[in-house]
Amino acid sequence: MTSDVIVSRSPVSSADVPVSAHPSVSFVLVTFGTDRIVIDTLTSLVSSMADAGDKYEVIVVDNPHPSDRRRTLRHLLLGTRGVRIVRADRNLGFGGGCELGALHARAEILCFVNPDITFAAGWFEPLVEHLRDPGISIVSPVLCNADGSIQEIGHRLLPTGWTLPQLVGTVSDGLIDVDFASAACWLMRRDEHERVGGFDPDYHPAYFEDADLAVRSSILGGRRVVDPTVSIIHHHGASTPDTPTTLAQHDVMVKRWPHLRWTQPRVATTT
Repeated sequence: MTSDVIVSRSPVSSADVPVSAHPSVSFVLVTFGTDRIVIDTLTSLVSSMADAGDKYEVIVVDNPHPSDRRRTLRHLLLGTRGVRIVRADRNLGFGGGCELGALHARAEILCFVNPDITFAAGWFEPLVEHLRDPGISIVSPVLCNADGSIQEIGHRLLPTGWTLPQLVGTVSDGLIDVDFASAACWLMRRDEHERVGGFDPDYHPAYFEDADLAVRSSILGGRRVVDPTVSIIHHHGASTPDTPTTLAQHDVMVKRWPHLRWTQPRVATTT
């Protein structure tokens, strides 16, 4: 697998990423035929980080879409400055794209972000502060819909291998422990990401790779937490023109982790 790296330099950029040789956090986004919404995401990200005081970098791994291999690239080159665009030679899927982005990342903190997020000021600092606790493996915000309603406060992983979004949670030491949270936005230390093993490409092109990583984190003793005081907007499904099926990925999940059938608490669900 080969990849090219391009640094965007638009003179009319709406998302200017400050240049830093030694960033403390690397934001990694994966695109696949993603349209203008990625620019909106990056614009809100840059704005939200203006007062954070952290040096950061933005890496976008652009998986080629068969109908238009340069669609996302055109938007990024026209609308951003300072974004490191990694162009894969084939579609690596979400997990594979995240791993390619992590390979190019230079910071000790990794933040995996979907290209369909709207950030507000003050979201980042509390989350990264939680990573000072070595027992925390993954930290995420509450995901909200555009109307402000809760989309998820993490997920329950069911004995069937399917998942169920939580709309409430029990707060302990200021955090909510969850089976996993959608990788639409989560932070990890680089050494923890490597210890757990990163995203598994067997879940290509997408879905269940975040649940799988969270199971490995749990087995290795790491906490997966949501900060109930921090929320961001997730425009669910708006970033990808094609929605992959989930049955094959679910089969991988249940075959990989058969212990879920007898260890996960049963909850009332129609799933």
